[in-house]
Amino acid sequence: MTFEQMQAVIANMLQVQRNLQESQLRDREDILLMREDILLLIEQAKLASSVQRNLQESQIRDRQDIELLLEKSRQQERMVDRLVGYSISFESDKMDLEQRMRELERKRAERDK
Repeated sequence: MTFEQMQAVIANMLQVQRNLQESQLRDREDILLMREDILLLIEQAKLASSVQRNLQESQIRDRQDIELLLEKSRQQERMVDRLVGYSISFESDKMDLEQRMRELERKRAERDK
């Protein structure tokens, strides 16, 4: 092998090595970019999870508030029903009293005659 041939082989070997190193550098940069993308996705997933957890907690509180309001509404309905019953009883008692008063006035009028 001549000196020029050896130089060409060495030059080719160096070119292959240079290409390999450049390829490894590009791969390393790609890996670093992918790692950054993955870290960003992880952060976004954590944020989404936190937002979802807050939303679920808010929905639970809202559901509890609704249940409380429904119970209060049922209590108010029972109170209204009682008040209506009292009102009906009062009207009945009032009518009895009015009849008694008329009867007493009639008897007094008869006695005064």
